[in-house]
Amino acid sequence: MNPNDSRHELLLRYLDGRVTPEEYRRIAELLGSDASAREFLRTVSEQAVMVADLERIAEGRAEALHPRQAAAAQRRKIVPVNFRAWQWRVAAAAVVMVLAAMAFQFRPYARPGAVRVTKVTGSSQYFGSKGKIQNALKAGASLSAGDTLETRSCDAWIEMKLRDGSTLTIAGNATLRLLDGEVREKRFELSQGSLWANPATGATGEPFVIQTPTLTVEVRGGQFNIQTSSTKSIVRVNEGSARVKKNLDGSVVAVAKGQQVATALGWKEPLAVMSQPSPINYWACDLGQVPEVILGRWLPPTDQQRARLGAEPLLWPISEHESLILYAVALAAWKSSEHPVVLHADSKLRFRGRTERAQMVRFGFSAQKIRGVFAGKFEVDIAPASLAPAGETWEVELPLANFRPLHSHLAAAPEGLELTDVYALTINEDAGLEINHIELLPLKSTTE
Repeated sequence: MNPNDSRHELLLRYLDGRVTPEEYRRIAELLGSDASAREFLRTVSEQAVMVADLERIAEGRAEALHPRQAAAAQRRKIVPVNFRAWQWRVAAAAVVMVLAAMAFQFRPYARPGAVRVTKVTGSSQYFGSKGKIQNALKAGASLSAGDTLETRSCDAWIEMKLRDGSTLTIAGNATLRLLDGEVREKRFELSQGSLWANPATGATGEPFVIQTPTLTVEVRGGQFNIQTSSTKSIVRVNEGSARVKKNLDGSVVAVAKGQQVATALGWKEPLAVMSQPSPINYWACDLGQVPEVILGRWLPPTDQQRARLGAEPLLWPISEHESLILYAVALAAWKSSEHPVVLHADSKLRFRGRTERAQMVRFGFSAQKIRGVFAGKFEVDIAPASLAPAGETWEVELPLANFRPLHSHLAAAPEGLELTDVYALTINEDAGLEINHIELLPLKSTTE
């Protein structure tokens, strides 16, 4: 038997209302993935409309010529529509209505409310698919295909939950857009920033697809994280496995648990899968190497400093009607190190910079679990008296144990976490904050 015949018979039996629940699920998958099946139903509709029109014309002529016979025919018992014997004895309007309902039910688009925002911290922005803009996204909001989310500061993050219980987190300066996906597929576009995906317990069936400017990642039931910019992406798989496609040439590789893959727009080499490198406990950001800047503006060099970043203003919503202005500098640690940078309780962060006016400076960093998910932000405030006088360069060494967790339910302490980005800021007042060096030191500096 021709496979198409059996599929067509199944679809026609559905229209006739004679399918089992298992066959109904098969039909849902068929219409979501097979364009020829949808085309078959469109053909049925078009031909049914044509035949019905012809029959209506014929009946009109018969009534005009033989009015008594036509009245008698209308009193006859109506025979139920049977699509299995499809000699077009159908009611055209009924077919069109059924097809319209099926098209809505089985269309491969993300349904409203398929993604729900569960946590929001810091400055964020929502761009709705229908033009709506919100500067303060709230927990509980439902998202649909076409909606775009932005976390707009170094210490901002958004957590989302999908219908199957999977969670998705973006943080830092990240932009995420919900895309139309196939049936039961979750598809997103991450144009910049960091993303962590954590599947629900036992969720292995539905694919999870993330597109970046350089890569497309498909995972079923795996835990992974992505860091991306407009030119470079790195994907780490921590549980399960993933298929990663290079957007430039369409080549695909399989990435297993404990492995990673990276590429950039200018790289013509094929994708190379490698084991995730072992963590290191020392890291220094050399501004002369032009690191990945999340926030900040480059300042002209001086006789003493050849590379430095000045703070940029940032709107920070406190509530729907109240906001603060932050003046911040932020750098991505992942972009300036080939190894994960591990944090210990006895480690220190060293900052070197200056302010033009005396002002309290808040220092912070974000972290994730080693081979795991987003672990939150940590901050400490330093009073002007602990810094150099205004206009002079200062250097502070801050034990990580002094940093407070912004959300202790994610991680109460930095011990054993991986550093992802580092920032410094002033609140409400532009103190002319500049940063020219950041360094993570273990208990005993490896530079000594």
